Amino acid sequence: MTHADLLRNLLLLVPVVAVLTAAAVRRPDRSTVATAGLSSLLVVVGLMAVEVGTDWWAWAATPTAVLGVPTEAIAGWALIWGALPALVGGGVRAWPMWLLGFAWADALLMPRLAPLVVLVVLDDAWWHGEVLLLLAVALPALALATATRRRHWLTLRVLLQMGVFTGLVGWLTPTLALRHDGLGWSDVVDHRLGVRTTLLVVAAVAGVPTLAAVAELARVGHGTSWPWDPPDRLVTTGPYAYLANPMQLGASLLLLVLALAAGSPTLALGAVVAAVFSAVLAERHEHDTLSARWPEYSAYRRAVHAWRPRWRPYLTPVNGLATLLVSDDCGLCRATGDTLWRLHPVGLHRQAAESADRPVTRMTWAGSAPTEVGIAALGRALEHTTLAAAWWGWAVRLPVVRPCLQVVLDACGLGPRRLRTPAPLRSTGTERLTP
Repeated sequence: MTHADLLRNLLLLVPVVAVLTAAAVRRPDRSTVATAGLSSLLVVVGLMAVEVGTDWWAWAATPTAVLGVPTEAIAGWALIWGALPALVGGGVRAWPMWLLGFAWADALLMPRLAPLVVLVVLDDAWWHGEVLLLLAVALPALALATATRRRHWLTLRVLLQMGVFTGLVGWLTPTLALRHDGLGWSDVVDHRLGVRTTLLVVAAVAGVPTLAAVAELARVGHGTSWPWDPPDRLVTTGPYAYLANPMQLGASLLLLVLALAAGSPTLALGAVVAAVFSAVLAERHEHDTLSARWPEYSAYRRAVHAWRPRWRPYLTPVNGLATLLVSDDCGLCRATGDTLWRLHPVGLHRQAAESADRPVTRMTWAGSAPTEVGIAALGRALEHTTLAAAWWGWAVRLPVVRPCLQVVLDACGLGPRRLRTPAPLRSTGTERLTP
């Protein structure tokens, strides 16, 4: 074993010992261990992104290198920056000490790796990269660990988890597969306009339900897709009214689209492996866990499949009935409601906004999920119709799309309207729970 091999092994051995010691002292539960793994994944994705996108340092060629970085170094940094703080704990007040400790350790270690065995070559401005890693990788990892462990800051948890899994599934895994086949990201887009457009449409069809499912778990269930950071209630609305595993199906389809676009057999195999893993292992764990947590989950799964979406939504008397308040005096509003009703919505009651017991200035959807107004209310209403129409409903309700689209509509004269004095109740339509 050479000195370089010994040093690479130490880069992994020392963090492993530190993490095992922390685990022995703190005796973490499964949720904390899972949080430590999640934070470590964030560090891996962030570290590799900075490594690929910058040239502040260059690692010597090693047989264990991944995208130019020794695997031992990747795992060591992930354990120290991700797993160790999650296991030790300490909260927000401990963040400055962790960051100072990380900076001090790297300031001592990194400059000494080159003179010893030429394991890494540092640029004169390498500390710029160190600062970037501390702010863009270490700090988010600390925040994710603290927020997930204490179930605080839901929006932050959702955003960071999305960053981790988007980076892992949408960038790191495809990058490794493409390089294995001698390809690159340029091969994904190097097609005629018609082919690129088709690929983009297919990616959007798969991506919108995935993003909408993440938002639905957060907004309705006050939780995330991470199994150890689940929602507070069983979520069967939004994409989950049509499909039990929208995120797993969406991720597998996106990988398959990338594989077809680049002509990568390795990435295609990865898409198949991801689908099989989700269908065989992850789904079984999910079914056992959710059935024990919510008795109504078994009935839901008998009606909603994991990989074959329904054409009409699955609704129940508990979470299916909703009311759509639409103005009868506004011609455009009334026409919108009439058009929607031609799609025969399931479990949706239409009521004249003028008859509401409170002032209503926009189309309003009220049901078991949080109340929606404006374009979001129309999106919710579309989810009561068919799979094709529901897709548009999910798209317009996406967190970034919805406010932007609402601003545009308001600027075009489709903003709030002052209605006449409330009149006696007038309603049309019937509530239906079966297609």
